Amino acid sequence: MGWKLPLSRLSFRWQITLLGALVVVLFLAVLAAGFTALHYTTSAVLNDEKKALSETTHKLVSEYEAAGNSESGGQPALENPSQRTSQELLRLMARAALEKGNASVAGFYSSAIDDITGYTASTRQGNDNASELDSAGGSDVRPSIVQVARTAVLTGRPSEQVLAGIHDFTLIEAIPMGSGQNSMGSAWAMESLPSISGANRFRAYLIAVVLGAAALFCVLLTLLMVRNLQNGVRKIEGGLAGLEQSLDSQLPTGSDPNEIQRIVLAINRLGATLRENIERERQLENQLRHSERLSALGKLVAGVAHEVRNPLSTIRLRVQMCQRNSQDAALQQSCAVALEEIERLNSIVGRLLNFAGPMSLRVRPTRVDDLVEQRLAAFREAAEKKGVRLVTNFREDGNVLRLDQDRMAQVFDNVIQNAIEAMSDTGGTLLTVLSAGSLATGESAVCLEFCDSGKGINREVIGRIFDPFFTTKASGTGLGLSICHELVRAHHGDIHVESREGEGTTVRILLPLEARISAVVTGGRAN
Repeated sequence: MGWKLPLSRLSFRWQITLLGALVVVLFLAVLAAGFTALHYTTSAVLNDEKKALSETTHKLVSEYEAAGNSESGGQPALENPSQRTSQELLRLMARAALEKGNASVAGFYSSAIDDITGYTASTRQGNDNASELDSAGGSDVRPSIVQVARTAVLTGRPSEQVLAGIHDFTLIEAIPMGSGQNSMGSAWAMESLPSISGANRFRAYLIAVVLGAAALFCVLLTLLMVRNLQNGVRKIEGGLAGLEQSLDSQLPTGSDPNEIQRIVLAINRLGATLRENIERERQLENQLRHSERLSALGKLVAGVAHEVRNPLSTIRLRVQMCQRNSQDAALQQSCAVALEEIERLNSIVGRLLNFAGPMSLRVRPTRVDDLVEQRLAAFREAAEKKGVRLVTNFREDGNVLRLDQDRMAQVFDNVIQNAIEAMSDTGGTLLTVLSAGSLATGESAVCLEFCDSGKGINREVIGRIFDPFFTTKASGTGLGLSICHELVRAHHGDIHVESREGEGTTVRILLPLEARISAVVTGGRAN
C-alpha cells in the first residue's frame, strides 16, 4: 500500500480553494515577472539604448549635411580634418546632436586620416571633457570606435557593437556619410551603461526556478485532485453497479475525502434500507396471501364442520347404545374402536372450528422458560423411545410475558411433535434455545428456536408449510402449523422455518417484549 499525502483526506471544497489561491499567487507572480523582464532585462534595455543611440547618430549626420549645404563652396570638414577650423566645426555639430539626442559621446570618423575626430561629450553626463577618449580609460574604447566607424564606411551601411564589461555595457553606433567611393567618413555615437537593472543573471535564473517550481506544484496538486475525484467517482459507480447485482454489497470507506465517504456511507445505508424494505414487503405479501386463503377456507371449513358435527353426534349416540345393549364381546370391541375414531373425527371437527372461528386469547403472566420446560417434559418419554435427545440452552430466562398458556402450549406441542417425528427413523437431537431477538419491525422480542437434526424439508415446499391443509405426512391434516402460525400472530409475534433437506429444521418463534411484565403481577401468578 503506497504512502498517501494527508492532502488527499481534505474535502474537495478545501482542495479547490487551496488550488485557486495558489493559482492566483502564481498568476500575479508570473505577471510581475513578465513586466519586470519586459522593462528591465538586459536585452530590452540594450534594444532601447540602441534605438536612442541610432537616432542620435542620424541627427549627427543631419547636422553635417546641413552644415555642408550652407557652405557648398568650401571644402568638406571631413576631407581636411587636420585644420583647426574643421575640428571646431565638427565638434560644434557633435555638441548640437548630443543636445537633441541621447548619447554620452559623439563624433566623426574621417577616411582621410583613418581616425576619429571632432568628438565631444554630452553636458548631461556631468563631464565636458572632449578628450576623454584619450585618457587611460578611454584608450580601450577608442580602437573599437575606429573599427565600427571604418566598418560602416567600408560596408556602406550602419554598423554597431556592444562591449560587455564586468558590471557595465558600452554601445557604439556608426552611420556612413556619402555612398560608395564618395564616402568620406562616418558619424558615430557612444553610450556607456554602468549599471542595468535585471542584468544579474543569477537572480533571473533563481526567479525562473522558483516560478517553475510553483507552477509544477500547482500542476501536481491539480493532478492529485483529479485523481482523488476520479477514484471517488469510480468507487461510487462501482458501488451502484454492485447494488444492481446484490443489495448485500457494501463499499469500503477507506481514506477518501469527506464528501466521498459520506456518499459511500449513504449508498451502503441505501442498500441496507432497500434490502429491509424488500424483505418487509415480501413478508407482508406472504401474510396478506395467507390471510386471504385463511379467510376463504375459514368460511368453507365452518360450514363443513357444522354439517359434519351433527351427524357425527348421532352416530356416536347410536354406537354407544349398541355397545351397551349388546352382549357380544366382539361387537362391543368393534363399537369401542368406532367410538375412538368418532372421537378423533370430533377432535378434527373441533380443530376446524377453532381454525375458522375468531381468535380469542385468555392471557395471563407466564414464564416462557417454565412453559417450554413443561411441554418438553410431556414429550420426553416419547422422545426417548425414538432415540431423540431433548437439550435446552436458555440464554434468557425469567422472562414473564402475557400469554394464553393453553394456546401457546398448543404451538409448542405441535412444533416438538413434528421435530420428534422427523427424527423417528434415525434418532437425533432436539435443541431448544431461548435468547433475545427482535421482530422485523425492530421491536425487542424473546426468541425460541427448536432445532432438530432430522431429514429436513424440501426447498420447494418450505414456503407452503403454513398453508391450511398442506402436509407432507401420509396421515396429517395440514392444520397443525397453520394453527400455530395464527396463534403466534395473535400474540403479535412471528414464526419462521429454516430447513435444508438432509440437515434438519429450525423453527424460530419470536414473542414481543411489549407485554413483558414483572414476575409479581396483581391478580395473577407467573407459571
